[in-house]
Amino acid sequence: MRDVMAVILGGGRGTRLYPLTKYRSKPAVPLAGTHRLIDIPISNCLNSDITRIFVLTQFNSASLNRHVSLAYHFDAFRREGFVNILAAEQTDENMQWFQGTADAMRQTLRHYRRFRFKHYLVLSGDHIYRMDYRKLIRAHEESDADVSVAALPVHRDKVPAFGVLSLDDKGWINEFVEKPSDPEVISKLEVGPEFFESQGKDPYEGYCVANMGIYVFDRDVLEEMLLGSSELDFGKEVFPRAVAENRRVHAHLFEGYWEDIGTIKAFYDANLDFVEIVPKFSFYDEYDPIYTHARFLPPSKITRVTADKVTFAQGCIVDDSYLRRSIIGIRSRVGRGSTIIDSVIMGADEYETPEVKANLAPGVPEIGIGHDCHIEGAILDKNARIGHGVRIVAGNGPEQQGDGWMLRDGIVVIEKDAVIPDGTQLIFR
Repeated sequence: MRDVMAVILGGGRGTRLYPLTKYRSKPAVPLAGTHRLIDIPISNCLNSDITRIFVLTQFNSASLNRHVSLAYHFDAFRREGFVNILAAEQTDENMQWFQGTADAMRQTLRHYRRFRFKHYLVLSGDHIYRMDYRKLIRAHEESDADVSVAALPVHRDKVPAFGVLSLDDKGWINEFVEKPSDPEVISKLEVGPEFFESQGKDPYEGYCVANMGIYVFDRDVLEEMLLGSSELDFGKEVFPRAVAENRRVHAHLFEGYWEDIGTIKAFYDANLDFVEIVPKFSFYDEYDPIYTHARFLPPSKITRVTADKVTFAQGCIVDDSYLRRSIIGIRSRVGRGSTIIDSVIMGADEYETPEVKANLAPGVPEIGIGHDCHIEGAILDKNARIGHGVRIVAGNGPEQQGDGWMLRDGIVVIEKDAVIPDGTQLIFR
């Protein structure tokens, strides 16, 4: 793996995840109460013995930078190991900010080219999955491909949500179709049993294979493609051009769990699945752990609580409450008599001292959830201040927003640092 340079694409403004991306980039969005999205690809790299990792981000990079700098340190004996953030910058040669993922890679090539390696591993920063990249890179080298891409079997009913690969029996890609909806086109893209057998897998019927946004490029191929064009987006322009130019582009089948956390609904559903008895994606894997910032917080303190399918992070204080199918994030405080159902509580960045609490302005609650609240179908971002007697109940309806909150995809999102005064009623059912 010394021949591999990993580049994680942080993406753009993350408008579909707004307001979770109001103050942070997509990879820095908190996940599962204790982690952040960026921890997934970085951990996959580390578990695959890939220790040279760049993370590209275009917007709101401060939170991501802080998390990565605190979480990922290499000892003195791993001389080449690092996880570095490359944020948009202006230079004498280029006064433009990053215009897209491909442009970000093009503008930062000088940072990679000073290292010796053979392959770029290009990843997205907003997907949830566990993968041993060594298998992908080994398949890339054995096939003598210019480009390899991880491919996910997808039933034809779900194909319109994906970029789909048309390939031959040996896995060589001859066409890339973005989100096809025509049934005849989808039928032509269905994969025959020969491809699955060539990958050592049992064949699927009525399936296509989708682009997972995980690529291996030979170094000279990618650098030539970036420097020889002005394309802005990696997945929508650079990779399709590699196929259109008849380069040797090969698909490597992946059959595990994979989820694109691109919308509020996808984020919400993925988080709540973590609390299931057997989740689709588990953090309980001692051999391939998902790393994050070690915070050294005290154990959570739970008093007279009824809880069903609830994950409690470290450092929480929960008093005489009812909780069902929810995530209670780090340093969360839940007051007595409160009910939390089907909700993601991200917690807090710090504890408030008695001095800070004493000096809060009139009407401003402490960080956390007050007494006698009812919260159902919601996401509470970090440091939210929820007063006493607040009711937040989600429901289907047109998108709308108010001071510190927003209804998106049928989910109420309370913004980071928002103040929701005592007695507020946000009921959309």
